[in-house]
Amino acid sequence: MNTLRSRIPHIAVLFTAVGLAILLLTVSAQPRAQQAEATPVEAENPLDPPLVSEPPTQLDQGALLFWGVCMACHGNAGQGLTDEWRELAFGEDKDCWTSKCHASNHPPQGFEFPQVVPALTGGGKLGRFTSAQQLYDYVHAMMPWWNQGSLTSDQAWQVTAYLLKMNGTLPTGMPLNGKVASAIPVHRKVSAPPNDTALAIGLAAALGLVMLGWLAQEWLRRPLPVDPAAGAAPKGRSQRPNFIYHLHPPSIPAAQSRWRYTLGAGGLAVFLMLVLGLTGLLEMFYYIPTPEQAPVSVETIHFFVPLGALVRNLHYWSAQLLVVVAAVHLLRVVFTGAYAAPRRFNFLLGLALFVMALLLDFTGYVLRWDEGIRWALTAGTNLLAAVPWIGPRLYEFAVGGSVIGPSTLVRFYTWHIYALSAAAAFVLVWHLFRVRRDGGIAAPPPTLTETPARITRFDLVRREVLGMFIAGILLILLATFLPAPLGAPIRGTPTLETDTRAPWFFLWVQQLLKLGDPFLLGVLVPVIVLGLLALVPYALPAPAKEELGRWFPRRGRIAQILVAVLVTTILILTVLAAITS
Repeated sequence: MNTLRSRIPHIAVLFTAVGLAILLLTVSAQPRAQQAEATPVEAENPLDPPLVSEPPTQLDQGALLFWGVCMACHGNAGQGLTDEWRELAFGEDKDCWTSKCHASNHPPQGFEFPQVVPALTGGGKLGRFTSAQQLYDYVHAMMPWWNQGSLTSDQAWQVTAYLLKMNGTLPTGMPLNGKVASAIPVHRKVSAPPNDTALAIGLAAALGLVMLGWLAQEWLRRPLPVDPAAGAAPKGRSQRPNFIYHLHPPSIPAAQSRWRYTLGAGGLAVFLMLVLGLTGLLEMFYYIPTPEQAPVSVETIHFFVPLGALVRNLHYWSAQLLVVVAAVHLLRVVFTGAYAAPRRFNFLLGLALFVMALLLDFTGYVLRWDEGIRWALTAGTNLLAAVPWIGPRLYEFAVGGSVIGPSTLVRFYTWHIYALSAAAAFVLVWHLFRVRRDGGIAAPPPTLTETPARITRFDLVRREVLGMFIAGILLILLATFLPAPLGAPIRGTPTLETDTRAPWFFLWVQQLLKLGDPFLLGVLVPVIVLGLLALVPYALPAPAKEELGRWFPRRGRIAQILVAVLVTTILILTVLAAITS
């Protein structure tokens, strides 16, 4: 019996691996879903309208518009104004456009059709355009010839999509719009990768299966006594030392590892930063930091790179959750009094990490260079100019000149990829080192603890692995069903518009700016908030040692009330901004 029991963990791992392999093979063998897009069928008579589906798709509507608006000049197949087409379409009236009688008003206010109309299909055609966005801009502004600019935005997209379809360059099943047009070439055929939803769900399920197998193995282990000594592995268990284990102290008080005390926020923040680093590195292979190519590269990553949408969504949601988790971690430290000596300096390091997370999210937000980043780019940088005396120099340093331009994007890219990332990594390592040096997470001294139980590093790592499994599964599902925002590329120099909105973590600053002076409310108030938080461990009474390890210690009430008021005010301003903007 004992022999069988000793082999059960290995059997559980074996079944987990087999189940995982079967799951992955099943998911990879399934055809990935594509968005259906009907193609209009040409009528037998070239002068008859095309046969379309019901309800009509974007291509159907584009075919009907081309037939009714464009075909007279460009031919039924985009061949241009050839002699064959004029003879077929107009017969005796093939030269009537020279009489200026085709306008709604009569001559002399009428016009002449061009004598030469270029072909739209075939090799080398549409040579002046490189992307679908450029073709759309021309169609929307200059067509039709006799009433330029009369097409609506939707109609221009429909005609553009049909032109690309005629040339065989529109990806199958991909609707054409401002979010993807910059990444679709006019003269080169591209195909959208298969839908990654099934693969992402399969990956989440695989992680869940591995977690269940791992939990089964742990559950089937014999209950082993906890060694309160310096963290040696309990008897009967063979643990091979490795780098991960040595990152943790040999043992810690059991009170420090309770989920209801720590909320797992610190470990989850580290996990999210690792995900951000990995996904950001993958995105760097395709991102080009120029105003013309930045939105194109983002669209390329999202729509055309295999698994690109999943990677981008993981990067986006990891960044958003990092801000939330870091804020929760900061509040947990305050509301449990864990900022007391000797952890005062480490509190400042954690606060610095939180600020860096906000700045990293802000700079990464701008790198999209689409219509959604106008407030962050213009209002955010203008706040620097509002600083007395040194404001103009700060602004020029941030944007790379007197106005926003190509150098602005390069600087934000440099700050995001190199400066802030390197600084955050350094401070994170320092922060984790100080956690271990200062005795771990705040807890009552053993002499004041009724149950001085301790857990080993091995148990601590297992808890962290379980948390990462759960967080990874939820993150994948979130990235699968809630894609990262993507807007149309910015054209020209970005300007602040009335309907622009700040990123959600700076909505409270946007609401403050509506009340008065930009420097006072947009710069000085946030600095004061950070200053008050930094003074908490040094200027306010610290909890007594016997109060550590519990929520809301009595001697920390002043700090708790102060932080609660600040957080409540920020939340109210954020909600007001979200409602009114």
